Amino acid sequence: MRKVLTIARKEFSSCFHSWLGVLMAALFFLASGIFFVILVLSYSKISMNPQQYGLSNFSGINQTQYIFGSFFSNLSIMLLFLVPILTMRSFAEEKRQETLELLFTYPLSDFEIVIGKQLGILLFFGVLLLPLSGYLAVFRWIGGEFDWGPVSLGFLGFWLLGAAYLAAGVFISSLTKNPIVSALGTFSVLLVFWISDWVDDVATGPWVRIFSELSPLAHYKNFTLGILDVQDMVFFGFFFFYFLFLTLRSIETRNWKS
Repeated sequence: MRKVLTIARKEFSSCFHSWLGVLMAALFFLASGIFFVILVLSYSKISMNPQQYGLSNFSGINQTQYIFGSFFSNLSIMLLFLVPILTMRSFAEEKRQETLELLFTYPLSDFEIVIGKQLGILLFFGVLLLPLSGYLAVFRWIGGEFDWGPVSLGFLGFWLLGAAYLAAGVFISSLTKNPIVSALGTFSVLLVFWISDWVDDVATGPWVRIFSELSPLAHYKNFTLGILDVQDMVFFGFFFFYFLFLTLRSIETRNWKS
């Protein structure tokens, strides 16, 4: 376990030492803050004159669902750009600099290397989420009210979605020596997942059900609505460990070539 934590610490610190990692963190905070302010101002504007927006009874609109549900839904779009940047250097950069082979000479198993790198990136992603909790304090300070249950599920769902996407990004990074190719490949895969969530709206047929069940965003929606479904938890767990398994197999291919 100590070896895994050592690798995780190295991967975690490399995210802060990279100007690109710091830049993406700053952009994430800026964009999420803009999303939140726009939603709060929109709710305030509608509440002052609901009839103008075709609403006869504004009290039926829940602050938690309108603001925080929409907030977490919008944040999922940012993962399309954040995840490729966070994962592009994981294995690809080490392959390019030929430091990965040096890592293999240490008394570390392939499993420990993969788990350590994945854990380090997950910790960095978790740190990015901590400042978002400050929005709750700001919202309370300006007189807003929200339900802790649905908001907590929103944070949990966003972390699970991010963890699943990060696992896919690390796998793609293990396939190439070029970080740019890794980022573009990860973005393309995540874009396919994002588009697959639209299939249910534009097509019909039995195969549509399959696309819907395989879409991470379809399972994420329940969390943004404050709904905890075991099937969604199982899906994200399977998604994460499946790509973790693929990454391990990808790293082990070096033994097949020798």
